[in-house]
Amino acid sequence: MNIIEPKNIFENQNFDSNTPAKDPIYISETFKVMRISLKKGLEIEPHNGSHPVLFLVLKGKGVFPTDSGEVELCENEYIAYNDTESRGMKSLEDLTVLAIRN
Repeated sequence: MNIIEPKNIFENQNFDSNTPAKDPIYISETFKVMRISLKKGLEIEPHNGSHPVLFLVLKGKGVFPTDSGEVELCENEYIAYNDTESRGMKSLEDLTVLAIRN
């Protein structure tokens, strides 16, 4: 029997002032959940994807590029990208994002 332990999504979170921090939260054979932390002003440059992904903003505010323009998201808002759509993010404030992908 598996024992499920509750965890806090912000536990052990680290912000690096020079680069985004990417921490695995859960990894299975079919999907991954990652926590991405960016200090204000940091960016993950837009790049072409190879998988669908959903970004859910947990804290802060950021700009997320899409093939049709940029979208500004804040806490509790999300954006979903298809497998080939360009994606990235730029933090307008310290930003914590949950990324769910297959």
